[in-house]
Amino acid sequence: MTRGSRLAAALLGWLLPALAGAAPAAAAVDAAARFPALQLGTPPVPGTDLSAAGWGDGPPLAGLTSVVTHRPAAAGTSARIGYDRGALYVVIVADQPGVPLTATQTTNGAGFGVDDFVGIGIDPTGNGSRVYYFETTPRGVRYQQSSESARFAPPWTARTATTPTGWRAELTIPLAALRLGAESVQRWRFNLVRRVAALADDQSWAYDPLMIDSPAWPVFSDSRFWPYLEGIRIAGAARPRPRGEAFLLGAAGPGRERYENAYGGFSARGQRPFGLDLNVPLTPTLAAVGALAPDYSNVEVDQQTIAPQEFRRVFSEYRPFFAQGATFFQAGSLASLNGAPNQVFYSPSIGPFDRGVKLEGTQGLQSIGLLNVAGAGFSDTVYGLKHLTADRTFGWWVDAVSAHHRAGSATADQRAGTDDTLDLGVNGRNLRTGFAYVANFAQERGSFVDLPRLARKSEDSLDVRRRNYEVYLGYKDIGPRWNPVDGYTNLADIRGPLLFLDLNGTPGGGGPIKRQEIYVYGDRFVDRSGAAHQNDAQLQFDLLFKNQFHLSGGPSTSIIRLYDDGASYVGYPFYRGGRDTRFNAHALNLGYRDGSPAPVDVGYSFGPFATFRADGTARPTFLQQSTFSTARTFGTRASLSVALAATRERFLDGSGGSDGQMLRRISLDESLGPEQHFSLALRSISGRGGFAAPGLNLAASYHRRFRNDAELFLDYGSPDAVSTLQRVLLKYVVRIGGGAGV
Repeated sequence: MTRGSRLAAALLGWLLPALAGAAPAAAAVDAAARFPALQLGTPPVPGTDLSAAGWGDGPPLAGLTSVVTHRPAAAGTSARIGYDRGALYVVIVADQPGVPLTATQTTNGAGFGVDDFVGIGIDPTGNGSRVYYFETTPRGVRYQQSSESARFAPPWTARTATTPTGWRAELTIPLAALRLGAESVQRWRFNLVRRVAALADDQSWAYDPLMIDSPAWPVFSDSRFWPYLEGIRIAGAARPRPRGEAFLLGAAGPGRERYENAYGGFSARGQRPFGLDLNVPLTPTLAAVGALAPDYSNVEVDQQTIAPQEFRRVFSEYRPFFAQGATFFQAGSLASLNGAPNQVFYSPSIGPFDRGVKLEGTQGLQSIGLLNVAGAGFSDTVYGLKHLTADRTFGWWVDAVSAHHRAGSATADQRAGTDDTLDLGVNGRNLRTGFAYVANFAQERGSFVDLPRLARKSEDSLDVRRRNYEVYLGYKDIGPRWNPVDGYTNLADIRGPLLFLDLNGTPGGGGPIKRQEIYVYGDRFVDRSGAAHQNDAQLQFDLLFKNQFHLSGGPSTSIIRLYDDGASYVGYPFYRGGRDTRFNAHALNLGYRDGSPAPVDVGYSFGPFATFRADGTARPTFLQQSTFSTARTFGTRASLSVALAATRERFLDGSGGSDGQMLRRISLDESLGPEQHFSLALRSISGRGGFAAPGLNLAASYHRRFRNDAELFLDYGSPDAVSTLQRVLLKYVVRIGGGAGV
């Protein structure tokens, strides 16, 4: 038995008994509960006691459950909800005796999850097609999220005050901020959420044992566990109006015409001094959206990394036209167990574009998306239609992409031709047993496909998820000619089974562990020659301690069979020069106070992991990677974050050589008030033994939102560039009819 096998066996022997004895789910509000809505004649008076006349007539909401420990929260939380024809009113009283309040942030929309917060979740559709969150901190700093738009920032207000035992928040949310149906009497799913930062504890009023804490908590998918707020009579109270955004953009400096392309680099694209975005509601829940001369100067995200990749790299989309309403163009199920999910439409593959139009929204239980985007040498159309029952026990979807490219187009695929892809699927679940299934089939055709019968994809699965475990069995078949030009594909020419077992628990008693989990995964995919094209095995553990330490990691092995000495990932139909290439990564990660204003995280991974020479051939390598990151707040205005990463590549091809790369990143954020802040970021990458090109990059940004919802951006450089981009951008955005992303 190897050292890794002995360690895995010891870990299983230690964790399994504790998991089996994990605490049962706490009794709490669930999706079967119904609450009558309270209609108010006049807006509530600020500071009114919850037991006073008016509020006392509302449904009593109290008692939250920790989604970290799956136990009742130690401190009390109580709330009331009411509405009138113009707004939704929420009052939340949060007790916190003996635990200090955490309130370090002072700019709205910045630093979410670092401080204490309370908030409300709203699902007007009942089936998760449109979900909203509104949260506030003890300082009254506001945050909001929408499943429809990553830019969701409508006008709303929050008043907060401390109490002898904690704090109190009063939220006023205009109904115009929500996309509501036209029914005369409505019912919404709703929930109360809370975070106690000093305890790293996330709490939910609605509770189900299947709720799992995550770094992105609260999550939209949890709305299926929420109860209903019934009898809401607001028909005609908040009819949507057309909305528009116009921007003026000025640029100066030698790099003023350089903008990010579809390949992760920067190239000359010229300036766009002005542009326009329009949103015209066709029904209360369906709208036509257009972008003319859209701005592609966005500099919000630093996506540089030095970590070598096993599969094609995935980029986050942040351009407004694609980020807003992205879920309407995604499949009903995106499985992502070992790498990013395969997608028929992956918007980062589209570079700068000249115009875009789309139809997006919901109609009853259907969500609808229709998009066309055109730019230099391309005009691509995307369709999306999904149906999901109100209890989410059955759904189906149809997605399609039709790409028309000329040679050298501003897309990731530079070839000329047409490519059409159709994706179909059904999914369902049994709410009582936890059994779920997915069946998916997709076909690609066009001038890029010589053999359509080999340009197909199917990804099917059966799953049982219960309180302390999940068992998943899937089968994947990706044809050797499958490669949608506007999509994302990890690896083609594979077919075979995959499975995982996930065990999790919250041990009772006075032990040191707050939450524990162990995850076992395996797959074996063969290509059309019958040889194993990809084999993977993982054993991962995750331990969260009561003293706020967090330990995770475990062994992970992966073997991919490359052909033609690594020059091509797919060998069909010849399969010459096949060799097995290892991509192993055994990892150990330690965190302290994650999710607080002062987190510290370190990580180390190692193993045989192939790198590639300049000619594309694989090079056996022993890879070591280490990471360190931390952040600190200074008072209530400034915060500093530091990140370090290093790779060391020791070549195993007999050359005796080695290489390495170091990444250093530091950023400073300064709050200048509730609606303005300044940030400065410096990144250095040295050495060539990693994934990125060496360079030194300095970027700075100033942002201000005005009372009329206009915004001003002043940026130097771009944090996403390899090295400092010598340009200054000044952008002013004017909005008419509503806030960003509404």
